[in-house]
Amino acid sequence: MDWTKDKTGDATDAQEGDYFAIQKAKIMAQIQARLSRDRSHLLCSITGNPKTGKTGLVLDSRTDEQKKDGKKVFILDFDRGAEPTWDACHDRDENIIIFDPIEIRQDGSTDWEASFKNANSFCQYAKNTLEEEPGSICTFVLDGVDKAFEGSSDVLRELLVKQQTREGTIVHATDSVRVSTLDWKIRNRVNNRLLDLVCDLQCDRFLITHMKPVYDNINVPTPIGEQPDWHKSTPARFVQMIHIRKEVKPKHTDYIARLEASKTNPSLVGKEWNIFTTNGDNVWNGIQELREGKL
Repeated sequence: MDWTKDKTGDATDAQEGDYFAIQKAKIMAQIQARLSRDRSHLLCSITGNPKTGKTGLVLDSRTDEQKKDGKKVFILDFDRGAEPTWDACHDRDENIIIFDPIEIRQDGSTDWEASFKNANSFCQYAKNTLEEEPGSICTFVLDGVDKAFEGSSDVLRELLVKQQTREGTIVHATDSVRVSTLDWKIRNRVNNRLLDLVCDLQCDRFLITHMKPVYDNINVPTPIGEQPDWHKSTPARFVQMIHIRKEVKPKHTDYIARLEASKTNPSLVGKEWNIFTTNGDNVWNGIQELREGKL
């Protein structure tokens, strides 16, 4: 029975009034929160090959004033690469909160169901923190979108062979199970629920993934390029998109970030920043517009 209706199934005037008062309060609260912000929160993807500065860029997403005020960066680290950079480059800053959600079983396989529960709990922790202390988190990062997407596939496989695991062997039933086209929707829902939790947070959000090769010729696959490693529907979520490439030169190496798309500042689309240079005396520059939320 709908809670807005009495026992006969008809809504009472008082109950209807209460219901619409609650809904109106939600609407007005959302409007007021939007008006109170000086800008829209970033929802930005960062793509690139390994060791090109993707994680370093989001760890450096606060202005000096935000650091002084104790604003936090939350990192959901599926890729397990944030801690070394935090340790080496950020003096183990206690306001950079890194959480590794991956659970490993005794046989060396990943317990993806437990890992996703961990990830969802960390997102809820961030949401609660923002509700209790609005503005206390300036950046939330999902580092390893490709790893999480891979994990959602394994969650599906484990579901399909839950009663068929070959105990005591290196080869699991999940390694060879056949998945029908309709079953892949389950994988997509698992993946999307995590992305929805991250995208719903009221702060700047960054989602990081690696690149994967693109092949031509079915009979003899030939690599013809590369593309971000995520589900094909994922890019539709983003408001801004950054890609980082590595340029090796005779005496130094540059790491160049390019803004590929932006709904909030289209005049910057196509702009490139040299975020890091190695020439014996390494120089980190980052992106000031990213720190200021002006992408």
